[in-house]
Formats: sequence, C-alpha cells, structure tokens
Amino acid sequence: MRMTMELPAQLYDLGGVKPGTKQDWLLTFATEEEARGEIPLHVVKGLEPGPTLLILAAVHGNEYEGVQTVMELIHALQPGDIRGTALLVPFANKLAYEGVSRETPLDGRNLAREFPGDPNGAYTQRLAWHLDHTLIAHADFLLDYHSGGANFSIPLLIGYYHHDEDEAGRRSRAAAEAFGIETIWAHPEVGPGRTVSSATDRGIPWIYTEAFGGLRIRAEEQERYRLGAFRLMDHLGMLLQPERWIVGDCPRVRNRLLGDGNFDLSFCSNTAGFFIPAVQLLDDVQTGDRIGTIYGAFGEELQSIHTTAAGVVVGLAARPKINAGDSICAITRRFEAAKPQTGR
Repeated sequence: MRMTMELPAQLYDLGGVKPGTKQDWLLTFATEEEARGEIPLHVVKGLEPGPTLLILAAVHGNEYEGVQTVMELIHALQPGDIRGTALLVPFANKLAYEGVSRETPLDGRNLAREFPGDPNGAYTQRLAWHLDHTLIAHADFLLDYHSGGANFSIPLLIGYYHHDEDEAGRRSRAAAEAFGIETIWAHPEVGPGRTVSSATDRGIPWIYTEAFGGLRIRAEEQERYRLGAFRLMDHLGMLLQPERWIVGDCPRVRNRLLGDGNFDLSFCSNTAGFFIPAVQLLDDVQTGDRIGTIYGAFGEELQSIHTTAAGVVVGLAARPKINAGDSICAITRRFEAAKPQTGR
C-alpha cells in the first residue's frame, strides 16, 4: 500500500523525485476562503531519462472520462514501464469535482479561464497559479482531458495548437495525429485563461480531448482516451514495450476542423422551453440552416434557432429542458490540411 505524502505546492520539487519510483502527493496551498487548497498528484518516474508528460483531468469537475482514464493509468503504469516521468492529476479542481460542477462552488469561477492564475487571488485563481507554476511549467508535454460535462454534448475529438512555424505547434499537431481519434480540431489561436494557453505561452506543446459528456462515461469513448494516452506516450518515446499497451493500428483522421475552440461563443437561447435539435454532431450546415426549435408547454414554437455562418456542428445542448441564455449549439469550420503524420 502506497503512502500519500503531503507538501505545500510551492515547495514541491519534481527534480527531487528519484528514478524508478512511484509516488502519491497531496499538494496544498493556503486560501482566504474556508477550504484548504489541494491538488492530488501521482508521479511515475522511470529508471531511464525521458520527457515529462503532464496529464490533467477534471479541470471542470463534472467531466468524468478523463478521471477514469487517469485512475487506470495510476494503476497500470510502473516505473519499469517508461522512460521519463508521468505526472497524473485525477482532479485538477478537487472542489469542483466534489461539487459535481463545471465551476468551483466556493467562488463560482471557471478554472479553465483563470490561468496563469494569481497566488494572492480567490481560490480558483490560486489553484490555477499553483497548477501552472508547480506542474505545467515543468512539463515537456501537456494532455488535458475534457468532455461535454452536464450541459453540452461534444463529438469525440482532439484539439491541438496549430502553428507549423514553431516547434510547439508542430509537436502538438504530430501528437494529435498520433493519439488515434478520427476528429482533430486545429487551433491557430486559443483564448486566454486556459491550461493550454499557459502551456503555449511557455512554449510547451499540448493537446486536449473532448467527448460526449452528459455526466456519464461512454465506455467506448473512455477506452479511446486510455488507448490514446498510451499512443501519446509511445509517440513521445516513453513506453519501453509499447506492444504491451497498444493494440491495432492508429485510426485515420477523418474530420479536420479549424477554429479557436471557444464554446463560450456558442449560439444561445432567448427563452426557456423544450429544445428539439434539427442537426447532429459533426453535421455540415449552411448559413441560415435551422439548428433546432424551442417549444412551449403546448407545443407552440417559442424560438427557431438558425445558423449565421456555414460550418460543422461541434456542440449541442445536452439537455432538452432549456433556460434563457443556455448554450444551444457551437459551429466551427472544416480544415483540409497537409497529409496526416503517421502513428502506431
């Protein structure tokens, strides 16, 4: 049975971890609220030198596919299996996870909009600062697991930094191709406040995942998350025996999308009611196409929602019961780029 070691986050030194060890840490930080800040961290350090891969789950506390994947990696990976170091965080926002919430219940802030954080700010700002300075800053690659959560459904996809003129962009794209998911979303730019924008600012390559969500784990999607993590580790040269973990060829990319990935700019409802969509995820739409309709108690049409531009549906309201101001649909563009790079 492993022992969990507790340490103030600002004192944690990854360089002090001995090769060939597997450790559990609870990194803590002071707050001005009633809750103590906590970051659970599992470290696997191989005997051979290699890259440091940081894997985060539950930046949004109601997105569970990544949590299960990290749990499985914690159980599966041993120091003798890898080169380099795997940093595994099952709940990046522990309070949001415990509260089954996208935002931190304590201060109502969205952790994925607070990076690089503030060591003297509100709880979520301090959490972002410690995640950024203690973990992201020391990683060679970042994998951030997300999904649709409670209110939005999203197709299984990989998002990556698309910038072929710089090393981080090229490495991000190559990793997205190697992960083994058929839809990849290129982001030439990302909005501020994300884990991945902090990584970009530090020159660290990254990818993130999305899946259907709905406060449920779809077994097939979660299996793709798990296998993708092993494909990524193999791509980075970390797996000593990749054939132990990886079965079959890497699926071919079928959908190449382009956009900033900002679901905050989704089409929103003007009224409450019952939403019936007219489109499905990954449908192509033209300007003026109907996305769906919101109905009242007697079936009367309250709002018909139409596109304002052509594109591809990458997000839909997950629950039929809609409130005024809820996100209804997100649309991005298709992007046919250069030939895909190969992966195992």
